[in-house]
Amino acid sequence: MNIIDSFKYLVALEQHKHFSRAAQACHITQPALSNAIKALEEEMNIKIVNRGRNYEGLTLEGNRVLAAAYQVLHEMNALKQEIKGRKHEPRGELVIGSIPSALPIAANFSVLLQDSFQGLRPVLRSMASHEIELGLEKLSIDLAFGYIERPQLDAYEPRILHQYHEEYFLITKSELSEEKLVDSLSWQEASALPLCLLTPEMHNRVLVENCFKKANVSVTPAMETDSIFTLLLCIQAAGQLATILSGPMANVAVIGKEFSIRRLTDPLEKIPVGILMPSGRQLTIIQETAHKVASSKRWHRILKSISVP
Repeated sequence: MNIIDSFKYLVALEQHKHFSRAAQACHITQPALSNAIKALEEEMNIKIVNRGRNYEGLTLEGNRVLAAAYQVLHEMNALKQEIKGRKHEPRGELVIGSIPSALPIAANFSVLLQDSFQGLRPVLRSMASHEIELGLEKLSIDLAFGYIERPQLDAYEPRILHQYHEEYFLITKSELSEEKLVDSLSWQEASALPLCLLTPEMHNRVLVENCFKKANVSVTPAMETDSIFTLLLCIQAAGQLATILSGPMANVAVIGKEFSIRRLTDPLEKIPVGILMPSGRQLTIIQETAHKVASSKRWHRILKSISVP
């Protein structure tokens, strides 16, 4: 039994929640994946997976094995990076998580990394804040762009590198194609409009609600979605709807020339967003490389140009 491969299969199963999809992701057959996990159970003399007609999750012992699998795979990857990095430039996969509102920032950062270091292969994942925190704990992501003042971060004590302040903008369909960033609007004025907002469980929605509270108003959205991309599609399709986006996402909306964009004020909120990295261990060569790039003047010039419209 190859313990490293078995750990990879277990992680894939937990991520995909399905035997066939996990096997596809690992480029093996489903029987091969099932047999490897059964062999792991026999080796450790415990039940790891709850099996029924379909995958039914991990047992309590299985979750402990999963945590160890993440740890072992992380250390193995770090060792490979160190060996390769001594011979060549940094090489390997860098898994980057990002809150949805920061995806334009994370995408530009990923492109800069890949362009600067041809041996790097960034993998960018859109993740909710709680998923990022869990990923940092499990070592399933190498770094993430996220809100750095969430109280929940205290339990993980991640390395934090501040990047920019998130501001908010009202987006409506523009009647004039040349109209872009025209003026500002108060949160109180925005509350009177038919709004399409993110769903309540998303942290960005919580921040938006707090802004309305500070303006002494409350809102009942006309529509809700858990996708920022869908917010823009709804505004594009319905002329009367409006939405609220972060600076980086509003900057993307400007490109199409279909939207009117107004900075929201009274209050003028600026929420700090930064790069989060796992704590309590030495950074891998690839993580160190990403940290240096994130601190560079070149990146901060790019960051300044894309964080607001």
